Order: sequence, then C-alpha cells, then structure tokens
Amino acid sequence: MIRSATLAVLIAAVCSACVMAPNYRGGRTPVEQGGQRVASLETALADALIQIEKLKARDGGSALSAMPPDAQTGACYARMLLPPKFIDREATRVVKESSEKLEMQPAKTEWREEKVVVSEAYTQLKVVPATYKWVEEKTQVLPARVRQELVSEAEYETVTEKILSKPAESVWRPGRGAVEKIDEDSGEILHLVEVPAKYRRVERQVLKRPAVYRRVVEPAVFETVKKRVIDKPEHTIEVKVPATTKTVRVQHVVEPAKVKRIKVPAVYERYSYREKIADETLVWRQILCKRDASEARIRDVQRALNERGFDAGYADGILGKRTRTAIHSFQLEKGLATGRLSVETLDSLDIAAP
Repeated sequence: MIRSATLAVLIAAVCSACVMAPNYRGGRTPVEQGGQRVASLETALADALIQIEKLKARDGGSALSAMPPDAQTGACYARMLLPPKFIDREATRVVKESSEKLEMQPAKTEWREEKVVVSEAYTQLKVVPATYKWVEEKTQVLPARVRQELVSEAEYETVTEKILSKPAESVWRPGRGAVEKIDEDSGEILHLVEVPAKYRRVERQVLKRPAVYRRVVEPAVFETVKKRVIDKPEHTIEVKVPATTKTVRVQHVVEPAKVKRIKVPAVYERYSYREKIADETLVWRQILCKRDASEARIRDVQRALNERGFDAGYADGILGKRTRTAIHSFQLEKGLATGRLSVETLDSLDIAAP
C-alpha cells in the first residue's frame, strides 16, 4: 500500500510541475524558461519526498507488529523510540518593501550687486550733562538742647527689718500629746506639735532726701559752609542721524528647488528553516544482547562517545547513568532510535557489532 501511494504522489508531483512550467512566448529566453522549469521540478520533487516520508511514518506508527520483521536467530530486539524527522527547507522573504526616495534638487541662483540700507535715518537723543556752581550758606552743626545739671545729691539712711524666713507649721512626731494618731506603716503613736515661725533681720538703704537738679538750655551751634549746587540740571536734545548705505552682492534664485521621486526596489533574503515531516514513533531495532555487552565493548563505546564530544565519563566498562545519558544525546543528534544501545548506534560509533 505504501509503494502504490508513493508512486501516486511522485506522478502527481511531476505532472503538476509540468503543468506549472511557463511556456515560452517571446517574453523570456529559452534558458530562463528551462531554469524555471528545473526549479519547479526540484520543488515538486522535494514536496513529494516529504509526503512519502509522512506516509511512511504514519503507516509505521500505526501498525507496529508484535514481532520484529526479518528477525534473526540469536539476535536481540527491542522497541525503541524513533525521534521525529525534519527536512531543511529554504524560502525567500521580504526584508524591506519597495518604496520611494525623495531627492532634493537644490535651487539655481546667481549673484547681483545691489545698494542696500545699512541703517535707516533716525533721531538720536543726546544727553547734556548738568552744570554746577559754589554757594555759601549757614548750616546748623549742633541743635539747641536742654540738659539737667545736678545741684545736690540724694541722701540715704540704713534701716533694719524683720523678715519671715520660715512660716509656722504643724508636724507629727513620736510620743503622746493632745492630738494623737497611729502611724499605719510602723504602728507607732504620733502626736501633733506646733512649730513656731522663724524670722531673720536684714538691713537696707532707704531714700531720705532725693537729689536736686536744675534745667540748663544750651543754644544751637551754626557754621558757614561752601557747597557745590546744580546751576543747570541734566537734559536731553534731539540730534538727526542720516541713513547709511553700502553696495553688496546678493544671491537671487533663478530656478527654485524641487523634489525628485526615486523608486527604491524591495530587498529580499533567503532563509532556512526545518519542517517536521514525521512524528516520533516506536520501531523495532536490533540491540546489543546482554551476553555481548562485555566490558571491553562498553569501554569502546565510552571512548568513542568521549572522542565525539559526548561525556560518557571514565572508560570503566560499566553501562552506568552517565554513559546512558551520553548514548541518548548521541542518538538524538544522529536521528537514531533512543532507549537502548542498538546495533545501528554501534555502527554510527564505528564499533563492530557482535
């Protein structure tokens, strides 16, 4: 069934390529026409191969037999996981769309001599400074003032006064008396005692007769001074300033600037990508039997993996976790079925199978 489907896909691809090939009608040369036809046939053939691989993968994944096909006596087999298959494709994409570029063409000019005004005529205000003169005038140096003059000094006398230093108070003291109470903390009998006030004697100065002053008026003091005063204040006058001109070279536009539109073609690039043509599936593979997994052969596997950049650890002849991880990574990179140490893995490592 797979062979018939494969044949049908190939025939359909070739026929479609023949139909799609452009006819020569004078617009293209035969060489260009032949090149395009070859490209169309290559594209159709690649698509047909992809469809064939997909049919094979789908048929193999859905109908895995209970026993390996073409099994040989004395050989060991196991179901292993075949990773998905990919195909490298190339395509063209637009990096930059076609556009238009605006190019500015400068204006055309010429030089001419012209007489231009440097400054217009105007009226200028000129400041005339002030003039001064010397004059004499009587000015007051010290104003008149009134002062108090002492006639007789004040007299004082010393007096003694009695000043309360500590007022009378009532205190509770141990013992018995007219007024008694019991101390709640110690249980001792206390009686109330009146302590009289205490006084102290101080001396202070008391004014006996105040000082006597008389009012003295001092007249103002004047002097004659010579000072500079304004004779004629500062003022402004109008001065007519005539216009000034000069001859200069002036650039005149003969033809104005204009914008030119230039078409910029689109930019394309070729890029590569991987297309998945088959999903992962279980397949039968011949594996290394237990009787053939000698330490020498495992050491050969470990050395071969280490030489190819897959860290299998020290070549001790033991199929440990590190070695199994290296085998799995090698199988994924080579597109081999994973899960066990298969004969095809030994072949890829250039190790002779038993």
